[in-house]
Amino acid sequence: MAQPQGLNVPVIITTGVVGTLLIAAVVEGVYAYYNVETAAEEARKWDEIKVRSIDTLRDAQLKTIKFDSSIPIDEAMHGIVKSGGKLPSTRPTTG
Repeated sequence: MAQPQGLNVPVIITTGVVGTLLIAAVVEGVYAYYNVETAAEEARKWDEIKVRSIDTLRDAQLKTIKFDSSIPIDEAMHGIVKSGGKLPSTRPTTG
C-alpha cells in the first residue's frame, strides 16, 4: 500500500518568507539607487548653472556684514535679557 504524501508546510512557509525578504531587499536596493542617482543629477544640474544671482547676492551681503566677535556670549545674553528679549536693530544706518 502506498502511503499518502502530505504537504510539507514548514518548507512552503520558509520559502515564502525567504522569497518575500529577498523581494523586499531588491525593492529597497532599487529605491536607494534611484535616490542616489536623483541626488547626483540634481547636484550636477545645480553645478551647470553659470549665473546664479543668489550666490552673488549672498557674497555681497557677506561683505557688508560686520560681526563684532569681541563681545563675549555671556555679555550678549545679559544684554538681551536686560532689553526685554529685544535684539539690537539690524537695519543699516544711512550715511
